[in-house]
Amino acid sequence: MISRRTFITRTAGVAGVSLLAGSCVRASHERPTRKLRHLGWQVGVTYQSMTPGGLNRDYLLRLLDEMAANRMNMLNLMMQSYGYFDPDHDGYAWPVQHPRLQPYRDVNAINARPEQEFLRDVIEEAATRQIAVQLFMNWGIWNPDFVKAAYPESSLQLKEDGSPSGWLHCPDSPGAWQLGLDEVADLLTFYDHPNVTSYSLERISYAGNATCYCPYTRRAFQEATGLVFEEATVSQRETWKTDQICNYLSWFTKYLQQLHPGINVGLHTQCAQGWGHDPDRLSGCGIDYLMPHTIQFPTTQRELYAMLDRLAPNPCILHFCCRDRRPQNYKLWIKTPDIIAQALSWIRDYPGDNVIGILFFNEPATSPVNKKAVYKGIRCFAVET
Repeated sequence: MISRRTFITRTAGVAGVSLLAGSCVRASHERPTRKLRHLGWQVGVTYQSMTPGGLNRDYLLRLLDEMAANRMNMLNLMMQSYGYFDPDHDGYAWPVQHPRLQPYRDVNAINARPEQEFLRDVIEEAATRQIAVQLFMNWGIWNPDFVKAAYPESSLQLKEDGSPSGWLHCPDSPGAWQLGLDEVADLLTFYDHPNVTSYSLERISYAGNATCYCPYTRRAFQEATGLVFEEATVSQRETWKTDQICNYLSWFTKYLQQLHPGINVGLHTQCAQGWGHDPDRLSGCGIDYLMPHTIQFPTTQRELYAMLDRLAPNPCILHFCCRDRRPQNYKLWIKTPDIIAQALSWIRDYPGDNVIGILFFNEPATSPVNKKAVYKGIRCFAVET
């Protein structure tokens, strides 16, 4: 991890700008303030909550008031946690109904207990404050012990040597695919409310160029191309993987529309190589906007702009990491108020027109001083009403 001084020096040198130290003062000749459609917090209901039961109703109602006072209009609720990153919580953070999903309910989560569920009330309270709610899940990052027991025809994504790629499951395995359908159906049916206006997901992707070598992927590749997976060129594999993921995304978004007609769908991705996400094809897959990681790791202005240019013309709601507390097994870049201010100034001045919003992640893992920097920094943006 680079130091604050190194960050300031490096970014000023590369990007040709100086650190703004949180100021939104603008000269009269500068171009107008950037207007955003969506501005808000992305909140782990249990993930990184640092409490045995996760967040509670009072916590989120206070946050809604705070958001309204700072002109925020979107609340993203992350509805699962992963024991791999958060040893205090693992599983679903709502009272799941599907019998095959029941074993993965986080029994420690207050909101996952049928008699104590409170998010339905929070969604209604958000509506009274004109704050739209977005539900979020990370497709495929599931505890493999649960998945294998409940969905035996599933597979983790495997490297060439047969070792797994963390907890990420393979969409080519029918068990994992069915699990993804079952969980989103359970979630959107339980929270069938007009103020749930959008759904976002990370993944439905391969982990990268080194995966997946599971039997389901090898078989699907050979059936589609007539080629042996291990003998194919990198280009042949990449072309097929992109086609495969486009098909999965299309099927998934059509299923979401059946569950909740008119819902907007966001895909949490930077379209990294090997994932199978082609920015030129995603809108045709039913994806309304992208939600790329933003300053998750050390980033220069040039790198940020290059990412946004690569994702154009897709509209982007930035998944802006402002955390200063790391999860387990994750070498997260610890943010400071100065880093937050600098990155927000870059976004404000980005010359492209595909940035339509910012969601700051993860509110429970963001210190009061960093939250203050967020609220100060967003004064530079106008919000559409």
